Amino acid sequence: MEDTAFMYGFFRRKKRQAIANTAVREIYGSNPPANRVDLESAITLAHQNLLLERIPREDVARLTTSLFNGPMPLSTHDLAASAALAFFQAPNYIERLRGCQLSARACILDWLKAGNIAPKIAIVFEVMLYRKYKAEPLT
Repeated sequence: MEDTAFMYGFFRRKKRQAIANTAVREIYGSNPPANRVDLESAITLAHQNLLLERIPREDVARLTTSLFNGPMPLSTHDLAASAALAFFQAPNYIERLRGCQLSARACILDWLKAGNIAPKIAIVFEVMLYRKYKAEPLT
């Protein structure tokens, strides 16, 4: 029985790792960057620049830290965008964030132009906010 539990856990970890590896290759290509995240900067970027301090910093820090502990080799800006996107998509925050979503989309576009964010993450951010908030896409 113990061997079965071990093997089940082993295969589940392997499957999660394979899924994460596929996602990394899809976003970053065959040579993903080394994890180069400054967690505190990512929290600040998400909280101040993208969410315009409309979500308590503690909530942003908790979610950003949870994403940071995941398998993706994100950059600081990728992590900030990913954390902010989770809040923008949460139904209970839509009205609170409606007024700052255009500013966040413009910020992501600036990060993309500067090379600070993976292009696929910027595209996902734009598409998801466009769908959720029904605003015109930024170009």
